[in-house]
Amino acid sequence: MRIKRNEYGVNLWLSARDTYEWAHKSGAAWPCSQISGRRLFAAFERNGDLVDVSIDGGRGKQNVDGNEFNAITADFLNA
Repeated sequence: MRIKRNEYGVNLWLSARDTYEWAHKSGAAWPCSQISGRRLFAAFERNGDLVDVSIDGGRGKQNVDGNEFNAITADFLNA
């Protein structure tokens, strides 16, 4: 996991291991995860607006469940 905060907003990078471990943690698993084991990049403006997202470096399926996306980004950004 890497987080970069600046005056414009925040960028979040999660490795495949980060997303797998998040989706399979004991007591808080996400059993039908669409993000588990995939790399995730998300960029947010200071006001919280999502301005960029990439899964697996833009290769393959980019659509994932919005609730799962919100949950994983919130968990890592608020950690």
